[in-house]
Amino acid sequence: MGRAPKEILSRLGSDGLSHTLDDLLDQGQLVHLASACGLKYRGMRTQSQKRERLLADLVKKASSTEAARKAILHLLRKETVAEQRTWDGLDAAEKTRRLCDRKLLRSKGKLGLHLYLVAASDDAGELDGFGHLLAHQQLMRIAENGSESPATAKETPNEETRLKREGARLKRKVSELEKKVRHLDGQLAKSREAQKNFKRDLIQRKGELAESRMLVERQRRELTAAQAALEAAAAKKPTPAATETAVNDLARSMRSLIAQQKKLAHAVEKKAKAGPFPDQGVTEIGEEIKGLRKELTDQQKGQQKEMVAQTRRLEELRGDVRSQVAALGAATKTAKRARAKAEGQRVGVFIDVQNMYYGARQLKGKLDFDALMSAAVMRRRLISATAYVVESKEIDQSQFIKMLQKRAIKVQRKNLKVRADGSMKGDWDMELALDVLDAAPLLDVVVLVSGDGDFTSLVKRVKAMGPRVEVIAFPRATAKALLEAADRFQPLDRKFMIYPKRRKHTVSSAEASSPAKRVTAPTQKSDDGG
Repeated sequence: MGRAPKEILSRLGSDGLSHTLDDLLDQGQLVHLASACGLKYRGMRTQSQKRERLLADLVKKASSTEAARKAILHLLRKETVAEQRTWDGLDAAEKTRRLCDRKLLRSKGKLGLHLYLVAASDDAGELDGFGHLLAHQQLMRIAENGSESPATAKETPNEETRLKREGARLKRKVSELEKKVRHLDGQLAKSREAQKNFKRDLIQRKGELAESRMLVERQRRELTAAQAALEAAAAKKPTPAATETAVNDLARSMRSLIAQQKKLAHAVEKKAKAGPFPDQGVTEIGEEIKGLRKELTDQQKGQQKEMVAQTRRLEELRGDVRSQVAALGAATKTAKRARAKAEGQRVGVFIDVQNMYYGARQLKGKLDFDALMSAAVMRRRLISATAYVVESKEIDQSQFIKMLQKRAIKVQRKNLKVRADGSMKGDWDMELALDVLDAAPLLDVVVLVSGDGDFTSLVKRVKAMGPRVEVIAFPRATAKALLEAADRFQPLDRKFMIYPKRRKHTVSSAEASSPAKRVTAPTQKSDDGG
């Protein structure tokens, strides 16, 4: 046979090719042919596809791809070698008789075989083109109606009913598959969106971590510069005590000089009033007295100049002492007024235990609540302190809660919820924000012990109501927006941590095997818990 694959498939048509493949190939051959033609089903294996879908996809592939047409014709020729030889040995009359024998064509596999033989035949001398067309149409009518003879007319309605039912079933199946595909597409879109949000959140967290590190480094540099400036100021300008000591030393030296001057003058006068001298020594003694008097005069003048300079310096030092004493007194009064004002301020402390737990875990220790409350309250008046705790059935937190209550901290407790899909829900963000807003009119200072950036809007709202807002948290776990919104930020470092002491003696096997009662702070927070 010399016909081209495209011409053979064109003569068969879509319906003819579908009947031919269905009659001549079994399920395994269809799967193999689909793989050879490059058919792929996303997320599903080719072996699991229905026979009807494979036939439809092969017909569609053959109409658009030359490689698929060659693969299909190669397999059909391979499967019809013997039948092709038999067909080629028949004369035109026998071929026409067989094509008109409806009983033969209705046999299993015969319809598709004769459709292929007619389409692939090129013996125009025996069957002309019009004969080919009539035979092909007749075969297609047999495929659709089963038979045109009156004898089989009674079977046609049942066949039509079966085909309608099969078509309706296939439509329902296709509709269900389309719904599943749409659902899977929606789930895939949600997964991609969640992945994008996760990547965006990860990038934001990395940026906040870098900014926190930069903030810590800048604060360290500022602290070093402030200490250096303080040391330079202390070295350049003496303290009031040192100034007073220098004044006393200067006065003491002046009194010593005046006493020496008086002694020298007294000695000269005494020597001048002495009795008559021998004649031979009068001249030398007179000269010595004159020299002594001149020396005494010069010394008195120099001492007077030095006394004037020392007096001026003494007055300057006294002026400095008075100014420093006045400045110290003013600073003391200002500090006393500020302390008195601060001691009268009403403070409310709100502790997000969940957030503090994860910040302390990064430092491999536990938070010292005594140091935390001291830094939060300072010299002010504590009105209320509330801790928000999430409890889990698997972890005993009774000792932790008792510890908080002993420190006059009110404990709000909530159970951790576990959803059906395994995710967990447990946070106090909404309740904490409502408690802060309720207590804000009665407070002067709101201390928020949390670094969660979700509280940024809460901080701005409370500041608009009047109270001052202070944030205490671990720098690494504090959002930049929350830092900028707060009036004051107190970073938590290792000074606020409690580290377990290592036991020096060797633990016995009995002690190691005995179960210890675990007491820990908060449980794990869910993904949607902030």
